[in-house]
Amino acid sequence: MPLTGEQSAPVAVPVARPRRPRRSTVRHGQASCADYGCARVECRQAALRARRRREQDRARGLPARVPPHAAARWAVRLRDRGMSAQDIADRAGLSVTLVRRVLRTLAHDTTAPDIARTSADAILGIPLPHRRNPGARGLTDSAEASWLLADLARAGWPATALAQRLDVNPRTVAEVRDKRPRLHLDLALRIRRLHRDLISLDPAGYGIHPTDIARTRAAAARRTAATAA
Repeated sequence: MPLTGEQSAPVAVPVARPRRPRRSTVRHGQASCADYGCARVECRQAALRARRRREQDRARGLPARVPPHAAARWAVRLRDRGMSAQDIADRAGLSVTLVRRVLRTLAHDTTAPDIARTSADAILGIPLPHRRNPGARGLTDSAEASWLLADLARAGWPATALAQRLDVNPRTVAEVRDKRPRLHLDLALRIRRLHRDLISLDPAGYGIHPTDIARTRAAAARRTAATAA
């Protein structure tokens, strides 16, 4: 039986696009976003720039992928100056997953997978921020800040006194110490400096009433016991 014109018309098959992972942190404006099928102008332009850089590298005889160690060393220095993995990713135009993998690279790990030359150059091109002014309000894990605040509480420094020195609300100090999972980098750095300045000092010599010191130490001991249990 002959096919009709409608039956014989070719069926358009959509081009398969790589599926974006559910927990992907790729953002608009990154070359990887266009790879997932995003049609935004800034994403397509970023992908085009990345492709041109790869073509230029090939024309100069440079490998498309390089060992990650130089980028890892620089990323660690950026992190030590107060930049989070997300801050580095935003400045470099890379996914935070890649930046975190680079940060985990050990100096002498010969099995570490290579990364794209363009990715390494993007990380190495980030200027080192001032130590006291990271220039980015990224978030970081609160584990260190929580421990430092708890240590100051065990030494007798009340949350109200710490909050005054940190220029925050006392409730913020309690939340970072006890339950807040992440906090801004600038606050984390201020807490680190405050612990360094106060931990060896006697609160009584700085206007803290002995009753408040005793109450703070007792509450810190209860929290430590509850955590141990």
